[in-house]
Amino acid sequence: MSNTFEYCYQCGGVLQLQRVKKIHTWKGELIGVIENVPAWVCNQCGERYYDGEVLEKIDRMMKERTTPTRTFTVPAYVY
Repeated sequence: MSNTFEYCYQCGGVLQLQRVKKIHTWKGELIGVIENVPAWVCNQCGERYYDGEVLEKIDRMMKERTTPTRTFTVPAYVY
């Protein structure tokens, strides 16, 4: 990952490179959870930023229907 980001556009906090879980949705529906995703995370507000190549890889994984590492069930609620 390149050091594209330095400061958060939302609050001005410092961004730190971390590994996170990313919830992937399409048209409001949950598609999957991608673990260990590199992201720039604000140390003040928690805003996340992703490099373009990271998002492209996630899109490829979803389009190619890569076999998931594991599956799990989550409860769904109506507001």
